Amino acid sequence: MKRVTVVVGVLVVALVGAFAVRAAVTSHEDPLVIVHWSNSHPMRDGLLPQMAQQFNDAGHKTASGRRIEIKLVACDSAAQAKDLVSRVKTGTPVDEGCEGSNPTIVTPQADDWLVDVNHEAGRDVVDLGGTKSIAKTLVGIVTYRAMAECLGWPAKELGYEDIIALRADPDGWKRYPKCAHAEWGQRPLLAFTNPQTSTTGRSVLISLYSIAAGKPPGQLTTADVEDRAVQDRVKAFQQLVDHYMPGTIPLNTKIYQGPKYGHFFLMPEDNLVSLYKGNEKAVGIDGLESEAKPIEPNSMVMIYPKEGSTVNSNPAGIVRAPWVSADEAKAAQTWIDFLREDEQQRAFMKGGFRPGTSLALAGPISPKFGLDPTKPTKVIDPAELGPDVLAKIMGSWGVVKKPAIVTFVVDTSSSMDGKKLEQAKKGLTRVLDTMQEENNQVGLVTFSTTVNDTVVPVPLVAAKFDLADRVDKLSANGQTALYDAVRRGIEIVDTGDEDATRAVVVLSDGEATTGELHLDDLVDVRCRNERQCQWSGMAGEAPTGGVSKQNLRGSGLKITTRHKVQIFFIGFGDADINVGRIMAEATGAEFRGSTNEDLAKAIEEFGAYF
Repeated sequence: MKRVTVVVGVLVVALVGAFAVRAAVTSHEDPLVIVHWSNSHPMRDGLLPQMAQQFNDAGHKTASGRRIEIKLVACDSAAQAKDLVSRVKTGTPVDEGCEGSNPTIVTPQADDWLVDVNHEAGRDVVDLGGTKSIAKTLVGIVTYRAMAECLGWPAKELGYEDIIALRADPDGWKRYPKCAHAEWGQRPLLAFTNPQTSTTGRSVLISLYSIAAGKPPGQLTTADVEDRAVQDRVKAFQQLVDHYMPGTIPLNTKIYQGPKYGHFFLMPEDNLVSLYKGNEKAVGIDGLESEAKPIEPNSMVMIYPKEGSTVNSNPAGIVRAPWVSADEAKAAQTWIDFLREDEQQRAFMKGGFRPGTSLALAGPISPKFGLDPTKPTKVIDPAELGPDVLAKIMGSWGVVKKPAIVTFVVDTSSSMDGKKLEQAKKGLTRVLDTMQEENNQVGLVTFSTTVNDTVVPVPLVAAKFDLADRVDKLSANGQTALYDAVRRGIEIVDTGDEDATRAVVVLSDGEATTGELHLDDLVDVRCRNERQCQWSGMAGEAPTGGVSKQNLRGSGLKITTRHKVQIFFIGFGDADINVGRIMAEATGAEFRGSTNEDLAKAIEEFGAYF
């Protein structure tokens, strides 16, 4: 009996020892995963993804011998800030925020997002003093070379005030008869990204306050931001904007549509390099995002504003949170140090960035890509802002932005019944929350066999809940009187005398089947080769002369209006995206194709246009 007990005891000890050895081996072999959230710019081919692969393959280890593994998560700057604050304060991620595990490192485009994070969280989530840049880029005014030369570039130093003066001049490009092209149109067009969703828009807004107050960001006070004269100067610039862009892809789309649709584009240097290289995405003729072909050589240049170019430093900030251990923080620093080594910095420069270190500048920051390595002469750094000043600037956006009068025209025909209508309701309810309340007016038109319901635009701050209630009660039946509804939407936004963006946003899942009006009653439909052609835009009817729908374009409203009215279009289901594209082209607006599953999100994103 004792012998059996001894044998069993030996077996138990052996098994326990084996499991202990196995656990030790497993613990030693399991990698220490460093999760790095990064904005999309350093995530292009040849940059962070390839660097992470190289780092992981090299087998970098901690002091204790544990292998370090980098896991990258693509996440835009605004989402990073919002999601990180939520995880720190509540322990939960934001719905539809950054995917994956809690971050060890965050890299928004600019440092001021991290200033925001610390301010919103009420503590230093990221040590700003210890944060280092992995690659820098400067924000400037990108335009067509012919337009820049028309304004006196490069001999004359240009800036925001020159663009403001050009737009404020009733003659516009007509003032330059010897160099301005008829295809540009007389009215200068400025593309500006929404600072709530775009780092570039945010950086330019900060720059405008700095310029208007005559102070560098580090010297700005909350009193400066609240100063009526300063705000009026910022407002003057916003009056140049036809409508806002949610981010880079809509901005790129304007460029690919040609000089008729946009003249001045605020963007970082690396974005222009990628446009020349064909590494950017844009919305194609089918309404979907796709890789865009390279822009023509020497076609576009960057104007470095004489008032100052804003720097985006792509900071790598190590997160101070319960989920980041001391070992993970040290491993994260090893990865950041790797990114700042000369070899990786040269790769960033090849991708259109300036080095985040003191390494000499080389690569595409050159005239070949419309850039000037000797510029800018003045830099505006948002990282210098105090957190209270930054919060005040961002809080002022609803006051200084250009007002909008917007009507949503919603298809409630029988084909919308079920999931599509539910997704449309969800998206419309969300967009009422995401649009700025202070100076936006919103209306609603629903249609099926006829125009069913109309709510004339009213201030959103007062009407949000009533509109949400009306949306919630929508039901589907009948046919699709699309063009009658669009006309009604145009009529109710074309009111008042204030200088505002006036827009009709159409949501439809099908083709027009009934109604008094046809597509060519609303807008001028032309062939791209200028041949004579027509298309009613009705279901089952093809363009005349054997021309494909893809070869048609829109060229202005046929309906007479007191103000400029733009028609935006979100098509899904069986919608003919060419209808939406033509209406958007005709009015200088945007269009987008969407799946039924992504419809709510697509609608919500359109709120950033206003």
